[in-house]
Amino acid sequence: MTSQDPTMMDIIGTILSRLVNVALFLVIGLLSLVAFMGRTDLHTAVCGLLAVVCGIIGTILVRLLFRGIANVGGLTRRSED
Repeated sequence: MTSQDPTMMDIIGTILSRLVNVALFLVIGLLSLVAFMGRTDLHTAVCGLLAVVCGIIGTILVRLLFRGIANVGGLTRRSED
């Protein structure tokens, strides 16, 4: 019988995962903001909102891509019976 309490490595992994999500959002959001500001004549606020939406969607898609690559490579945890 195993304990369901998270270990220190689980907690550190969760924190790092959230930090990676924030970093991905910032990078994708800033790149899309620069692209929108340079290539369109939209108002600054509209460009900012579009950049936030692109950052959120891009972060989700990149995380799904990483998870899919991990599943194909067999790097995910498998439930122990």
